[in-house]
Amino acid sequence: MSIEVAAATTFWDRKTKLLHLGLALFVTFELFNSLVMQEPESTAAQQGFGGIMFEIHEWTGMVALAIVLLHWLWSLWGASEAGVRHLFPWGSAGRSQIGRELRELASLRLPPGGPENRLAGLVHGLGFLAVTGMVLTGVVLFFGIPEGGAELTGATQASEEIHEALSTLVWVYWGGHLAMAVLHELLARDGTLHRMFKLASV
Repeated sequence: MSIEVAAATTFWDRKTKLLHLGLALFVTFELFNSLVMQEPESTAAQQGFGGIMFEIHEWTGMVALAIVLLHWLWSLWGASEAGVRHLFPWGSAGRSQIGRELRELASLRLPPGGPENRLAGLVHGLGFLAVTGMVLTGVVLFFGIPEGGAELTGATQASEEIHEALSTLVWVYWGGHLAMAVLHELLARDGTLHRMFKLASV
């Protein structure tokens, strides 16, 4: 039983590649950093290793926020094939193409890698929304967490709960996205991963 692969005809622009790389690096760092950091329950707790990692987590989150905002700006007004039409193909043409790509997968035919793949774009878009929610709630926590580990109230408490729930979704997305990217590369052997991270040219 063989698997057919459709060849890509369009590729990502350099700015999209840079933004994707920035997101990949900072989101990965934040996820693994969250495993060892310690939220401030007291001033003494913040002085240990976990407290230092929490401070790093906060400031790295601000950099991630900047990258997410730049990504939104580029997707809305700068990118063409890799913009919002790729990330959120809600139109009738996009939905029809997603249906075709799902049928192709069922027939053991891989859709092409690159911006023209609407199913992959939708998956990217949903993951991007989850990451956006994480950085926005992280901003609320950054400015709203009281000094000395006092109890959270109001919007800050709600943001912490949403932040934690989204972190679980992002962990699932991170693992699934990485696994599917590697699987596609092994099955298709079309150089999609190489083109995505090769910044000099397509």
